[in-house]
Amino acid sequence: MITKLQVVLTERAGEQVRALLARDGTTAGYGLRVGAEPGGCSGYKYSLALAPTAEKGDITVRQDGFDVFVASESASFVHGVRIDYVESLTSSGFVFSNPRVSDPCSCGSSFSAAGPDGDEDSLWQQVDEAIQQVRPFLQRDGGDVTVVDITAGVVSVRLTGACGGCSAALDTLTGVIERQLKESVPAVERVVLAY
Repeated sequence: MITKLQVVLTERAGEQVRALLARDGTTAGYGLRVGAEPGGCSGYKYSLALAPTAEKGDITVRQDGFDVFVASESASFVHGVRIDYVESLTSSGFVFSNPRVSDPCSCGSSFSAAGPDGDEDSLWQQVDEAIQQVRPFLQRDGGDVTVVDITAGVVSVRLTGACGGCSAALDTLTGVIERQLKESVPAVERVVLAY
């Protein structure tokens, strides 16, 4: 089971991302979008892009000085990835290693999906589907919710926008989000705020 989405950037990779973000004034406050999509020589390929904000449904992982955004549908492919930045006489760029995938390509950015871990993928997917039912209610009032962690039946969420600073945040958490998740996903025992 994924207990917390792990995306690790080496010191060199982090330095390179920070340099890209500081390159000109147009990317101040941006983060790094990491994903996986069909393609490459082994079936899937990793993707990287600078992004101004998280998109709806993203999981955000804080790195040293910037955020990493991962779409929830990419989480099972990206979880556990280690991103490095290498330079040689003939090339330079980001390389990926992830012990959770099978048949990685020698290019370092293409892989075959590992066999499914039904409990892990299913629980995250069920929680994500239940959260999608709550989102319109929160967004109507200028807020949103993001799942940060799932551990032993406890779902950690981050409330953002109007919901993040709202005096009724705990009421929203227990009365709306937790109720919906418990009704939709029997494995959910409790929902807590992540800070």
